[in-house]
Amino acid sequence: MDSPQVGDQIHEGTEALERADWAGARLAFERVLDAGASAGDAVAAEGLGLALWFEGEIARGIEWRERAFTGYVTQHRFSDAARVAVWVSEQHLIAGRPSAARGWLARAARTVDGTPVSEGHGWVAVGRALQATSVEEQASQAARAHGIGRETGAEDLEVLALSLLGQAELTAGHREPGLRLLEEAMVAATAGRVRNIHTVGSAYCHLVMACAEAEEWDRAREWCERVENFARTHRAAPLLGVCRTVHADVLVATGHWSEAEDALESALASHARAIPELSAPALATLAELRIHQGRLREAEQLLSGREEHPSSLRALALLHVAVGRPHVAVSLLERGLSETNGHAVRTTQLLAALVDASLAAGDLGAAEAATASLDRIAKESGMRLGSARADLAAARIALATGDQASAAESARRALHAFGALAMPLDAGLARLELARSVMDGSRELAREEALAARTVFRELGASRELDSAAQLLRDLGGGTGPRPRSTGELTSREHEVLDLIALGMSNARIARALGISEKTAGHHVSRILMKLGVHNRAEAVAHAGSRGGSRGSGHGGEVGNE
Repeated sequence: MDSPQVGDQIHEGTEALERADWAGARLAFERVLDAGASAGDAVAAEGLGLALWFEGEIARGIEWRERAFTGYVTQHRFSDAARVAVWVSEQHLIAGRPSAARGWLARAARTVDGTPVSEGHGWVAVGRALQATSVEEQASQAARAHGIGRETGAEDLEVLALSLLGQAELTAGHREPGLRLLEEAMVAATAGRVRNIHTVGSAYCHLVMACAEAEEWDRAREWCERVENFARTHRAAPLLGVCRTVHADVLVATGHWSEAEDALESALASHARAIPELSAPALATLAELRIHQGRLREAEQLLSGREEHPSSLRALALLHVAVGRPHVAVSLLERGLSETNGHAVRTTQLLAALVDASLAAGDLGAAEAATASLDRIAKESGMRLGSARADLAAARIALATGDQASAAESARRALHAFGALAMPLDAGLARLELARSVMDGSRELAREEALAARTVFRELGASRELDSAAQLLRDLGGGTGPRPRSTGELTSREHEVLDLIALGMSNARIARALGISEKTAGHHVSRILMKLGVHNRAEAVAHAGSRGGSRGSGHGGEVGNE
């Protein structure tokens, strides 16, 4: 039997965990383990693993939780063993080790197999929800976990399951039910019903990620602020990185690009210290931002080696469209759509990109089919952003088929929706489609819309979209005004052309990638050579690289090659 001192030390360590004193908890639990206490070993090992995890020592934290599992099994504390095994399984899943994750989930299930329904069965259901291959399965398992949590009085389990259930409902496109469940889970988590600090962190993580995935920007912004405050107060490095990635998504969508870059850099730094495998979404968001800014080589480098990660597919597709390879983008997006497994939000994101890629590839039929699917899902789910994307896609299809009246109507709806959602880049794109729709009937109105879009793009620093607005204004017969200057003597457009030259593109391919004439592309190339004082393309790339004149560094990978 363990001494009273061991019980006091375990109590001391537990209280330290609850107040986020990771160092104090670690020392208390280490004293228990050093003393060789028997009954307290499993509890101390779990507590030590949790303290180490929050301090950012991920591998050691997992190792001690694995030891805790063995200890709980030895003591026949099967529910505790199942809970710890599910946590270890989730860590392997996050780290990109699905086989190990499935193995630990199987161990959790076997631990409670044949025993009366208990809290441990609920934790196994949580693990199955986390590893579900479809949204329907996630919702079913989360609902089972929630029911068991209520029946057994396990509030940690109940709240965590509630957050997972809300996430499943929201990503399936059931907006109002999903948001109600998530808000209930948030209130429960912040009201102190949950004692285990890791469960609180997990619930918070599901909340902010669900809102970002569903592109509920207002709620995501509000909840990110709460969770960031929690993560800073509790010095929770892994949670802080996830939250800042989500916050960056919000900032990009709502036009605060400078702040988004700061958030992404902070997120990547947190992930590098804690769980590097969580960095893929942040890198994808940063790559998409670089594409909008015309910094294509940087985007390519950010995505290099991440071609198989689901979060990178849309960014990769946008990059391939930008460098004149829309057919490759179509292939990537179709692959991504085949793997969404009932995820309505992700489906609408990929379908919207597929419309643009198919139009760029000259496949009007495929673009129309993608638009019809986008419209159907948006109507079934009631997602505001899905409807806005469907309207923008419909405007582009109508323009491609010569139906300017329908294009104008759809573009106006998209403009109103994106404006209400406070998404300036997308609202600017809708303005451009509206301008194109009315230019034959009212060139003055078209010019006003194009000028408004150009102002937004300039303020954002959206180089590619700014060039589209400038080209439309030239088509309308008006001046476009000066372009903002980048580093050195080159304009933003010339930097972009230089990036494409570095990817081995001819003038014809540069023209297709940028939506300009081959003659204009040739003029850009000539001015670049003149400004850099070189004689050919190879010298331009080498000279710019040596001076830091091009915004990328190195020649990247295969994106621009034939």
